[in-house]
Amino acid sequence: MRFRCVCKSWMSLISDPYLVKKHLHLSTQTTNFTHHRILLSATTAEFHLESCSVSSLLNNPSTICEDLNYPVKNKFRHDGIVGSCNGLLCFAIKGDSVLLWNPSTRVSKKSPPLSNNWRPGCYTDFGLGYDKKNDDYKVVAVFCDPNVSFSESKVKVYSMANNSWRKIQDFRHGVTPYQNSGKFVSGALNWAANYSVGSSSLWIIVSLDLYQETYKEIQPPDYEKLDCSTPTLGVLRGCLCMNYDYKRTNFVVWLMEDYGVRESWIKLVSVPYLSNPEDFSYSGPYCISENGEVLLMFEFDLILYDPRDHSFKYPKIQSGKGWFDAEVYFETLVSPIKH
Repeated sequence: MRFRCVCKSWMSLISDPYLVKKHLHLSTQTTNFTHHRILLSATTAEFHLESCSVSSLLNNPSTICEDLNYPVKNKFRHDGIVGSCNGLLCFAIKGDSVLLWNPSTRVSKKSPPLSNNWRPGCYTDFGLGYDKKNDDYKVVAVFCDPNVSFSESKVKVYSMANNSWRKIQDFRHGVTPYQNSGKFVSGALNWAANYSVGSSSLWIIVSLDLYQETYKEIQPPDYEKLDCSTPTLGVLRGCLCMNYDYKRTNFVVWLMEDYGVRESWIKLVSVPYLSNPEDFSYSGPYCISENGEVLLMFEFDLILYDPRDHSFKYPKIQSGKGWFDAEVYFETLVSPIKH
């Protein structure tokens, strides 16, 4: 990315929309994780981010991390990682605005404030995705205020192209997302949510189409509801996945091979717990290799589980500090600033 500074013609070439999309296509179509990196948020008092190659984690016993220069200069505030899309990373800032940042090009943009009527107990769930038909990256903010009615959630959409928020239709009455980010799959953001029906409640998946801005419910698989923790959502191989702890003995991952088709759910892997299952749970999964190895986090460290022989590997990260959160992203030229 240093070539942007050589001359204006090179800067113009690297920012050309055709080149950006061509490079994006090449980066996202590789199957050997050549352009995949994982962002790591350190468990330190100061907000510290590092990045390393996913390919190196999968194939080498030791990996070198690169320190990242986070654009917002407030080292004692830990901004939450919302997600990534086509090389852009999204961070939530105090639940009132977001930062879009491409760490590969070091270009960033902060959104205007949401200006919601925040009070103690309120929270905002964000999600980042791409509206292909409008060629626009969008962030959705779902604002939940339990002081008014825990069953109502107000929704706004941020357009990167217009650099503005606007209100859209709320989640339907009785549906409240859990405090997790929306996961982007097949043009839609997906949230795990609680649906209150009288005195009972159901765990459901709410999907928001980013082009039509309409909602639908995604049916989960037929899983062990009575013996598992509250499921969370993720993305693997571009597909929606669902994860939960089963009887505190295994971490179970389901994968939806054909988005929106309930019959396409498959139980992908069940990862056993080796120690301290009451104290820690697995986080992730962050990726799965071509030979089936699953990258997870446990007790502030990354681990690899191989379901073929039920073995674990512990990739060594040089200068590693222990990790609080992680997010896989692509190396691309996509810019959060419209040229």
